[in-house]
Amino acid sequence: MSSFGDRYVLASGRSGHDRLRMLCEIHDPRTREWLLRAGLGRGHRYVEFGCGLGYVSRWAATQAAHVTAIDLSDEHLGEARRMADGAGLANIEFLNRSIYEHGLAAGSCDYSYSRWLLVHLNRPVDAMRKIGEALKPGGIMVCEEVDASEVYTEPPSDGYHAYRDLAMEAGRKRGVNYAGGRLLHTWAREAGFEVLDVAAYQLHYLTGQHKNFWSWTFLETGPTLIQEGSLTEGRLRELGESMRAADEDPRDLRQPAGRVGQCPPG
Repeated sequence: MSSFGDRYVLASGRSGHDRLRMLCEIHDPRTREWLLRAGLGRGHRYVEFGCGLGYVSRWAATQAAHVTAIDLSDEHLGEARRMADGAGLANIEFLNRSIYEHGLAAGSCDYSYSRWLLVHLNRPVDAMRKIGEALKPGGIMVCEEVDASEVYTEPPSDGYHAYRDLAMEAGRKRGVNYAGGRLLHTWAREAGFEVLDVAAYQLHYLTGQHKNFWSWTFLETGPTLIQEGSLTEGRLRELGESMRAADEDPRDLRQPAGRVGQCPPG
């Protein structure tokens, strides 16, 4: 396990890579649509904060003139570089830096993007202000954040609903808000941005591997919750079994939530 950002704690090995790939499979189509709607294209300089394995950054490198991909995980960046090299992308650079100290020249970027990053930060508004410093006048910030408080199943699953409550409480203890997707527009205004557009979408699954994204996430965070005293090993197994049973039931509807917004500096 590794700790990144303020208090972002998830597995960063093979399992963590596979989970991030699934996250991209779920959300990348809408992410690309949003960035294209925002106007990303040839001649633009694009930066992604919290790029992870670089799936979105590599796609952006096929659309923009230059891409900077920033993350705090050396392991993630190493894999992202390997895949970028394999794709023959020469217009992308990867930097191991914090969003608070990104080191980018002021006004050097046309577009910025981040996904599920701000909800893990104790100071999301300050992070947005740092993003704004890197953007040119009229530049666009596109953020995609989760609202974990809206994860649900139908019919109800005791395991999933207990996990949701446990996750929200764990966030409060860390000083972060895992329901930050619903606050994205207010954070942006406080940071000095003009909000151009917001949208919320709720993907639902009855079957398929994407249905188990949240149970996978829970099992990866479980050891940290146990270490913090928020969960026992027995309770982890109990909730995990309940969530997996719901994943395997084709009558059970699963909803992973997502929200997006785009705004230029004010």
